[in-house]
Amino acid sequence: MPRMISFLTVIVTVALLAACGHGDDNAPPAVTPAQPTRGQLLSTPTMAGSYSASDLLSMLTSDPLGKELLQLTFSPTCTVNVYHMEYETVGGAGEATTASAALMVPSGSGTTCSGARPVVMYAHGTNTSKTFNMADLSNNSEGLLMASVFASQGYIVVAPNYAGYDTSTLPYHPYLNGDQQSKDMIDSLAAARSAYATASTSDN
Repeated sequence: MPRMISFLTVIVTVALLAACGHGDDNAPPAVTPAQPTRGQLLSTPTMAGSYSASDLLSMLTSDPLGKELLQLTFSPTCTVNVYHMEYETVGGAGEATTASAALMVPSGSGTTCSGARPVVMYAHGTNTSKTFNMADLSNNSEGLLMASVFASQGYIVVAPNYAGYDTSTLPYHPYLNGDQQSKDMIDSLAAARSAYATASTSDN
């Protein structure tokens, strides 16, 4: 009989514990953190500048790297329309954040300056300036070279600034974080597809 009582006690105890687990049916549901819509364009891209072939040549002559390029008998062909765009991506811990990029679109009467054009993605090197912006050709040698070497030759260029730079809401840059930076690049390309469709119908 004592064994039977002990057995019944265990059953009752387990039943009570199980009931306690469902005791508060009015408890608020667990809140799941909002996930970023990666690659979503945040707003209509803004025109950062439009540079004719002669404009680019003039800018190259006053840029140290540009002077080296001109020694190779280089000559821009297309006008380059540069857009600044912002998009959603993730930070180093997978948190939702934003980033920005330059979208450089060739235009003009040349055969390579319109119609179907190949896309080049440019991943810049480490920079210590939080305000680094590939769309600012007057203050960014890398941006100027990408516009001159690729966009002015008929390539559409997508050049991310990376999360943590420029207008990004991330307070740090995920330095040498391959997973995050690859996602950032992918997201910028997705955003660029949307930006290209809305930036300027004259570029299509």
